Amino acid sequence: MKEKTRYIAIAAAVLLALVLFSGMTVCAGSEDTDEGYKDGYSAGWTDGMEAAWEDLDEDRRKSYSKAIPSNSEIKEYYELDEESNDYEDGFLEGYRDGFREGYNFGYENPESGAASQVNYDRELGYSMGEIRGRLDYWEGLENSWNLHVPKTIEIIQLFGLKMESEAYKNDFITEFRVNYKKGYEYGYRMAKFEPMKTAMEQGVKDGELFGGIMGAGRGRLDYYSGSVSQWDRKLPSDSSIKAIFLLPKDSEGYGNAFLAAFKSAYRTKYEEAYRKANIEKNLLIFERGYEQGREIGVIRGASLARIDRTMNLTNYDTRKNYNDQDIIKEYMLFNEDEKYREGFIGGFREGLKEGYITEYRDSNYEYGKRKIVTETIPISGAEIFSGDRLMKLTIEKGTFYNIAAVSIDKTVTSNANIKLPSKEGMIKASEFYTISVANSSSSVNPDKSAELSFEYYGPANGGIYKYSNGTWIYLPSRINGNSISTKLSPGSINNRTCTYGVFIDENARDPYDLRGNWAKDEIAAYLRRGIAEAYPDGSFRPDSPLTRGQAAAWINNVYKTKLPAPETPNNTVTYTEIEKLMKQATGDENFKWSYIAEKMALNKDKRSGSFSSVSGIVTRAEAIYMLYYLNE
Repeated sequence: MKEKTRYIAIAAAVLLALVLFSGMTVCAGSEDTDEGYKDGYSAGWTDGMEAAWEDLDEDRRKSYSKAIPSNSEIKEYYELDEESNDYEDGFLEGYRDGFREGYNFGYENPESGAASQVNYDRELGYSMGEIRGRLDYWEGLENSWNLHVPKTIEIIQLFGLKMESEAYKNDFITEFRVNYKKGYEYGYRMAKFEPMKTAMEQGVKDGELFGGIMGAGRGRLDYYSGSVSQWDRKLPSDSSIKAIFLLPKDSEGYGNAFLAAFKSAYRTKYEEAYRKANIEKNLLIFERGYEQGREIGVIRGASLARIDRTMNLTNYDTRKNYNDQDIIKEYMLFNEDEKYREGFIGGFREGLKEGYITEYRDSNYEYGKRKIVTETIPISGAEIFSGDRLMKLTIEKGTFYNIAAVSIDKTVTSNANIKLPSKEGMIKASEFYTISVANSSSSVNPDKSAELSFEYYGPANGGIYKYSNGTWIYLPSRINGNSISTKLSPGSINNRTCTYGVFIDENARDPYDLRGNWAKDEIAAYLRRGIAEAYPDGSFRPDSPLTRGQAAAWINNVYKTKLPAPETPNNTVTYTEIEKLMKQATGDENFKWSYIAEKMALNKDKRSGSFSSVSGIVTRAEAIYMLYYLNE
């Protein structure tokens, strides 16, 4: 900002010199003396301001006499030895006067300072030209910029260009003269045309005001008199308008603008007032129909919204479209006044939209309040219900070693991240719930369990499913009275987020020979998941020996491996051999069948044949239990 202000101050000095000294004799003497004084004054003013700013920047006291250069320094810097004696004398006198005034001005304007990129040649040329152009117009002179533009030597001396490079000096002079011409012509024409423009703008403003007032009055009168709308019926003539508003006594531009704007506004306001009067007359009838139609529309819209929310449809208030005839017929509007009927239909549509949106959003609000529940679980265990109390998670005491947090979030069916089963015959039988467990300890008691239950009144082929990697996985489920439940291992929910729901599988069939079998739940789960299959006769034969082909197929299905299944005379699998297969599939060289046998005894009260001999044959039930336990 400082440098910008300095530029303005310097420009002011130059302009002052041009305006004051142009065509004037500043001191007694020859023309060279006068010319020298002008040039010296401009140069002195510029140097004086620069000296003042330097003293301010260096924190020096104000002292014009200390800052001004000596005569010899001035002569040397401005090469006055090459000029005539009269010019030199005038220059020195003007320089001292200009320096003194410029120094005082600069010192009294301490905010004149910061660097800014300014095209001085363009800015100065344009500003000086604009001022000169205005002055010439006001003095009655013709538009002749070339008669007043400073000569080349004057530009050099005015702006101290002698010390600049030849290229900079030539560019400065060229840009200065080009922009002087632009500024001059703009200033000259602005001074000439601005008063005309102002007069016409005022004429338009005044004409619109009075034309609008008279037009509106005539429009209302014509409507209530029963006349047809004809805006120019009583429009005053041009001569009447001029006489009423004394336009001949004002400028021609003002009068013409007033007249044109008056007519335009008269017509516009006439037609507006005529139509407004027509509307006001019929408004009462229309409004009555509108209000009653709106009230009924709100009731209908709310009803449609409740249906859509029950069906989990999106918020779409135009799903039910009523045409005019539907509304007239349903609400018996045949004998009503036409305006009332129009108002009723418009109000009904508005109310339908309002009622639908309000009810839908209120329902969403209530749903949102019950959507998520979060509770802390003490080490003594707890029961946590979903917000709608249709699902319950029971945590056994001692499952967590520290207090944990559990949240149950009811998940909308339309959630793009959750897909319904693609398998035919799968019927959705509950809402979906996402359970998140936050446990500050990464450990849980693996010998404990959690139970997940849903309110349920469906058939026996219903089951609880877990959503995992885009697929719904069946969990061993038990139906008891009005609920269906499943056991969850603590590790399957610890510090995890899982989604659960109930489906009825119309194609599910439990093999008859699983009844009472110790591995019934695990086998039923793998059958529904498609990992294992029953025999063609509908049996599973859980206690039959496991063949190599069956072992490889099941392991490959679970671990996505490609274990070979060679057929040999000894086609059964021993406990030792199952260990080898599992090590290949899992990459865990520490896998031991004995670990599975211990869990069978602990969790299922089932004694494995491996306790007698590891060369014994693995049963089909044992193999299924092993895979289920390790991967659940």
